[in-house]
Amino acid sequence: MHHLMFVTLSLENGNSEAARDAVYDRLMKDATFCGDGGRFCSMMCDWFVIGGRWSGFLSETLLGDRYQDALKQEFPEFAKGCYPADLLARHKDGLDKLWHRLGGAGANPLTRSFYDHYGAEDDAMLVNRPLYDHFLKPFAGSADNFDGSSFGNFVDLDFEEVEESFIGRKWLVVVDYHN
Repeated sequence: MHHLMFVTLSLENGNSEAARDAVYDRLMKDATFCGDGGRFCSMMCDWFVIGGRWSGFLSETLLGDRYQDALKQEFPEFAKGCYPADLLARHKDGLDKLWHRLGGAGANPLTRSFYDHYGAEDDAMLVNRPLYDHFLKPFAGSADNFDGSSFGNFVDLDFEEVEESFIGRKWLVVVDYHN
């Protein structure tokens, strides 16, 4: 089963690539996350990627209903939830154009690979007020949260509890992990 996890960390003079690389490396080296396991040789996951099934999720959320409404109007076949893979291939250019027209960068989230280890540029963003309010505020006061909520799990790799001081100094990275 795939799980969504939000990861935060501090980086001096960082950028999206550095944040994604740092999170990937630190999670790979953590034996309790995806390694030999802890005391009872149990780990959280058997594999993970940055972004994965949630690649573009941060940008989609920031774009809001404008993107979802336009997607439903211009490509109603994708609003149904299930669609054949060749439908994505046929509409890749149109989906990318829609994404760019509404402010997205790179490939449309629907046409991205779920298996790219380091995700896409927008799978790591410096925390701003909208990102904090939408993704991190529910975890305020916690350095990690794995309660299995439908919202996703959370961990701060610096062991800091979530607070508004994360704005402008922490990176938010989306992780897709499987167990």
